[in-house]
Amino acid sequence: MQQPTIRPLGDTFGAEVIDLDLTQPIEADTVNELNQALLDNLVLVIRDQDLTAQQFRDGIANFGDPMLQHRVAFRIPECPDVSRVINREKMRPASMWHTDHTNHEEPPKATILYARKLPAEGGDTCFSDMYAGLDLLSAESREKIQDMVTINNMEPDNPTYAAEDRNEFDSGVPHPMVRTHPETGKKALYFHVTKALEIEGMETEKVRPFLDGLLEEAIKPENTLRHHWTMGDVVIVDNRCAMHRADPNYDQAEERLLWRVILKGDKPV
Repeated sequence: MQQPTIRPLGDTFGAEVIDLDLTQPIEADTVNELNQALLDNLVLVIRDQDLTAQQFRDGIANFGDPMLQHRVAFRIPECPDVSRVINREKMRPASMWHTDHTNHEEPPKATILYARKLPAEGGDTCFSDMYAGLDLLSAESREKIQDMVTINNMEPDNPTYAAEDRNEFDSGVPHPMVRTHPETGKKALYFHVTKALEIEGMETEKVRPFLDGLLEEAIKPENTLRHHWTMGDVVIVDNRCAMHRADPNYDQAEERLLWRVILKGDKPV
């Protein structure tokens, strides 16, 4: 029987999980405890894993059902539910704050990243609590956005999207900017700054500056977490109430490779 320890990561949010082996069966009570820990902490770091792609996929399935990701060229052939996130092959660092795959009707509830190759220094991933982010907005900003709807597409200038990706996932999907979490019932600020190409009722050229202004207002040191990767780390983030970004300030001559699984979610409301 696995009996992992869950303990806080720092002063803001997030928790780390010790003594859990994702290659081994996990009892139902422990699965429930881990899922509750994700709801309570927004980010979980599971330490000291040594996984094949299939073991990664199967272990993470304890948290939900994996779903296929766009960017078909980066799916791992022997396990297509696992994709590569890499600073190669024209993939640009996701250095802006975002929540994943908002161009899907039912975006993922969680993103899971597993370190496979790391630069000698840097390459951190940063997270922000968007329950708190919504609270940090001024009363004027909260009132302005409470009924706003973003229209989400794939970035038109991204060279890593194939025609197959665009045919299936580039149709302009509407999502509320303030999202109610389906499990906690709490409200969070919710958008992907480069996929929200439009906001209903707003002139297109004003959308990006408006979203950038919201991020500047909503993301502060007190609601952020920086994860310094070590090999063997598996990191889970709740996409419904947190944003994340990759810090690109490392030697790009060195390879940074993460494997990623995303889990099926609900239509945001």
